[in-house]
Amino acid sequence: MKHMKTVLILEHTEEVFDKLTCDVCGAESLWDENWSTNEHEKVNTTISLEEEESRPSGGSAKITQYHICPSCFKNHLAKWLESHRHTQPTVSTSVW
Repeated sequence: MKHMKTVLILEHTEEVFDKLTCDVCGAESLWDENWSTNEHEKVNTTISLEEEESRPSGGSAKITQYHICPSCFKNHLAKWLESHRHTQPTVSTSVW
């Protein structure tokens, strides 16, 4: 879950990022939207549904997200998907 806080910025208030917690277990990330425990690594496990509608006069988008820590992703979500639908994930790797 993305937590926001209201801050005063030059005579107005604004919602800004405060912290990120897992929607399943409540664990808090250490690095904004990065679940890594190491400073030079990145682990992002947001699950989202993006629904967009476009018309000549403009458009709109609705984004629904679940923020889930790597542990809950591996131990709950992945296991649930594999046991209910007998599916396997697509895994990609890269080197730079």
